[in-house]
Amino acid sequence: MKDFNVKVSWSTSNVLTWTILFISMGLMIVNLVTIYNIYTVIETMWLEIQQVKETNSYLYQFIEEHRNDFN
Repeated sequence: MKDFNVKVSWSTSNVLTWTILFISMGLMIVNLVTIYNIYTVIETMWLEIQQVKETNSYLYQFIEEHRNDFN
């Protein structure tokens, strides 16, 4: 009976260890995907910020060139 008890507890411990390992690996994969998605969003936002900056620069130049036309 003692042998059976040791085998059952070892098996339970082994299953629990593998379960925790797989859950941890799954969470790591989810975190990596989330980090990649955040990186993509930041890259897109940066490109939009640069585009707005260029547009504002052109608008400022246009206003400076035609300042007297608006009066």
